[in-house]
Amino acid sequence: MAPTPNAELEDQILGKIATLFEETLSQKPPSSIVELWKEHVEIKRILKDVTSIQAKLGDTDERLANSKRDAESIKKFLTWADGVGIARNNVTIVSTKTCGFSLQATGPIPNAHIVARVPRHAMITLDLAKKSSLLKKAFERDPIVSGMENVGLALFLATQWLLNEKSKWLPYISILPNSFPTPLFYTDEQLLQLKPSPIFEEALLFYRTISRQFCYFLMAVAKNKIYESAQRRKDARNTMETPIFYNAPFTVANLTPGLYFWAVGVVTTRVNMVPSEHSTDKDEKPNLIAALIPFLDMANHENVVTEDPVEDLVCYSPAEECAVITSHCDLEAGNQVTIFYGCRSRGEHLLHNGFVPIHHQRQDVLKLKIGIPKTDKSLDAKTKLIEKYVQNVQCNGNIFQVDLYNYPEQPFPLDLLMFAAIFVCPEPTDAAIAKPDIRKKGLEFLKTRFSLLKKSYDSSFDASKLTDVGIDGDAARLKASESEILQLALSYCETLEKSQQ
Repeated sequence: MAPTPNAELEDQILGKIATLFEETLSQKPPSSIVELWKEHVEIKRILKDVTSIQAKLGDTDERLANSKRDAESIKKFLTWADGVGIARNNVTIVSTKTCGFSLQATGPIPNAHIVARVPRHAMITLDLAKKSSLLKKAFERDPIVSGMENVGLALFLATQWLLNEKSKWLPYISILPNSFPTPLFYTDEQLLQLKPSPIFEEALLFYRTISRQFCYFLMAVAKNKIYESAQRRKDARNTMETPIFYNAPFTVANLTPGLYFWAVGVVTTRVNMVPSEHSTDKDEKPNLIAALIPFLDMANHENVVTEDPVEDLVCYSPAEECAVITSHCDLEAGNQVTIFYGCRSRGEHLLHNGFVPIHHQRQDVLKLKIGIPKTDKSLDAKTKLIEKYVQNVQCNGNIFQVDLYNYPEQPFPLDLLMFAAIFVCPEPTDAAIAKPDIRKKGLEFLKTRFSLLKKSYDSSFDASKLTDVGIDGDAARLKASESEILQLALSYCETLEKSQQ
């Protein structure tokens, strides 16, 4: 029997996906940023081709793109929220011009007042996903689904999106964005705006990881038809294990890159942690698990200007079995109800939340990579000395990474000085790296490296956009912050240099 047109299209999809997975995504990523970018462009091209073929078989991406977040969807969601026991105290959801949906006070709210309570049964938790008959086999047998909480939660969300009207979560899903301002959804031009920040490479690697997961899962979904065919042949009925996604609503046509990336985007930008109902640690205390908390996750980030630690304004009450959000100041009707998203660097905010805060705290970081050439005959000796004496520098082959911070008093760990001495030492031994002239050369090396890196930043952003909303402002704030850290590191080296004279 000749294959049907749909079967031929599915074969085309799976052929492209299998080749991409086997030849590219299952291999180690290129160490060269130039080659990594070339690979990224090719991955996007292939996934775009796959998307085009899937569009001939189904309407997943069309539905996703045409989903509306409007006053009617808010109204339906709030009715649903009331029905599942989400308690709101003088607060509602509104649409803003620059921040999407937001929580807004409808009347006076005093400081430290509980604004909303969301019961556990109104949350999409990892516990719930594991209990779902749709994904039970995947959680039991697949190491990626069972071992990566955000992945499992994203897959469950994707199943609920596909169920549409049959899902109890439809009113919540309907008010979620259909795209996100994180680098995972950037155009090529927007990604290039992040250079020379290390976040550029991190963004490419994250896209690569999510692409690999998508290909892996789509190939697993394809086994459903193979299994069904085997079941129809009596001689093969008991020779094939039930596929992990056999009970899920996924097909080769409807599990698109767009749907999986959307689900990952939702989880990445909105995930919270709550105590598990079933999983405990060695002390019999509940493990914290990933969860989506409807209503609470409409609160936007508070740009806090303080050197003091900021209390997490979203917490879980074991006694009441609910998540609560409290106000951090006195609010009047019309004020936004905001929360603090956590102590993250500007780069982490961009990767995980899709924006760079205008104000930042002392947790800003620049991930500096230094490579020892593979052609260096002393590479093995230097690596052994680094492992022996340098604790705060991470090693990956011949590439070494250290975190620089925006701490004027000490922007990098002091053992970076030992790393630098080892790096410049022509004949690295314990005795040689302790010599004053080698230590001096190491400090000069760091000064030169910081100076060159800072110059690469100086012309890479427009300072007039530092307060802009969107990718232009985010990229400018990110790179201005990293440039400041490099200046602190350079100044610190100069201070150390003077103290040694």
